[in-house]
Parts: sequence; C-alpha cells; structure tokens
Amino acid sequence: KNGRYPGLNMSRSFGDFLGHTDAGIISIPEVSVHELVPDDAMVVLCSDGVWEFMTPDEAGQILNEFPREKCMDAAERLAKSSWDRWIQEECGEVVDDITAVIAHLPDPVRIVTCHLPE
Repeated sequence: KNGRYPGLNMSRSFGDFLGHTDAGIISIPEVSVHELVPDDAMVVLCSDGVWEFMTPDEAGQILNEFPREKCMDAAERLAKSSWDRWIQEECGEVVDDITAVIAHLPDPVRIVTCHLPE
C-alpha cells in the first residue's frame, strides 16, 4: 500500500534492510559453526523447509545413497523427500520453501580454521 514493501512477510530475509525497517523481518541469518574433521564428506545447506519434518541423520541417509558425481541428483532427492513429508504431514494443504545445496569436500579434507566476527 502506498509504498515499497515486501509482498510476503518472512521471518528472515538476507540483506533486506527495508523489510526490517518497514515490515519487521530480520536480515541477520541464524548461523551455526561446525569444525571440520577428516571424516567430513560434504556440506549440506538447506532451507527450513527441508528440516521441518526431517532430521540431519535422515538427510544423511538419503545423501549417502549417491556417489560424489551425482550430488545434483542427491539434492533433488532430498528436496523431493522433504516435499513428500510436507504433503503427508500437512494433508497437501501447505508446503514451505525447499532449497537444498550439496557441496562435497575434498578427499582428504584439508582443515582450515576460520573464525566469524562476533
């Protein structure tokens, strides 16, 4: 109405400072840190639509079915499995945004320490 506002009010919106000021959404992401160990094989970045009805262990079981060169297929299967769970849990009435990005780490993992500013 009479201004430039987000059309959809989300709880987070990367870099959307106007939305923060005018609509109350926050642009600061939730961040967790995991120190890499030599056994780590991949980085999995997903939207909350994936994690709503799936645990990290369940996601890992799906992803481990695919060889490294099929990481796109693995991400698609993870997204499809998440979609199916939303349909089942919400009786087909609603599905959240679902995004899955898979990045395989070099073998062996070269550990580099990096600290985020506080």
